[in-house]
Amino acid sequence: MKSLLVLSHCILNTASKVMQDERELAEEYQIRDLLLQLILRKNIQILQLPCPEFVLYGSQRWGHVKNQFQHPYFEKASKEMLEPILLQLEEYDRHPESFSVLGIVSVEGSPSCGYHHTCIGEWKGEIGTDPAHISQIQGSLRMSSKPGVFMELLKEELEAHKLSIPILTMEETIELLK
Repeated sequence: MKSLLVLSHCILNTASKVMQDERELAEEYQIRDLLLQLILRKNIQILQLPCPEFVLYGSQRWGHVKNQFQHPYFEKASKEMLEPILLQLEEYDRHPESFSVLGIVSVEGSPSCGYHHTCIGEWKGEIGTDPAHISQIQGSLRMSSKPGVFMELLKEELEAHKLSIPILTMEETIELLK
């Protein structure tokens, strides 16, 4: 039997992440490295999710919050991106004697692919140059214990397709694989 994991896009392709100081990602990258080593060591097969942020906004985008992605176009585009993934998962699900989908791996903090934590806030409009306005925007940012838009839609689609696949953090996946 082949075991599979469905990975958020940036776990395999960090170039798709919003540009930031790589030092801020050091802890995430250590967890990612351990996860990928375990996946390779245990011969787990990988299915990579698309990155809706990269697809819709490109590599030069600013960081976003979940609130900015909660609109019909982003949701429709995300569902379209998920369609071929869901069809593949349905095929694997039809053959439990041959395949086991262990889970879908989130990237916590992401406004799209976070599952237990996602960034929300009043990040909208023109930033401008007024330090008080910029501080007000930054002060509105916080982490929510709800999923990002893409993971929220994926969970809904899994339920609609009657697929029972857990959504896990990288840390939870590491524990599962140990």
